[in-house]
Amino acid sequence: MEDASAVVAAVITAAAAVVAVVVAQLLTARRERRARAHERERAALLDLQDAALLVRSALRATGTAIATAAPAGPASTHVVVVTPPDLEAAQSDADGRLDVRLARVGSGDVVVATRHWQRCARFAFLGDEDVTTRDELEAWAALQEAVAVVLRAGRPPTP
Repeated sequence: MEDASAVVAAVITAAAAVVAVVVAQLLTARRERRARAHERERAALLDLQDAALLVRSALRATGTAIATAAPAGPASTHVVVVTPPDLEAAQSDADGRLDVRLARVGSGDVVVATRHWQRCARFAFLGDEDVTTRDELEAWAALQEAVAVVLRAGRPPTP
């Protein structure tokens, strides 16, 4: 009888050890999956910031070229200025890169902040008087803060 109870105790101990190992493996796999997801999100956010900076530079270059090409005259004068093809191509490429990078971002707040900044920047750099440089700077700061909040969170955001 003692032998049977010793065998039962050994089987129970072995089963408990197997369960503990399986649970530990599942928890480790889950933690690693979350870490990989966060690293992908972090890389996407950093790529997004780089792409937004390229868009900003392209818009600034285009706006400067337009301002330089437009003759000085009364505000009521209608002037047509053609954007140089190389600047137009650079701006289009930068916008495309931003769109691709934005598709990889999981945070809705960052997407909204990026689109808002993009609209403000387009108007501010290309000469819409309703959007000021200050508006663009505030939208840029809001975008950077939205990215920073997700990066500081240390975990993937919930969509």
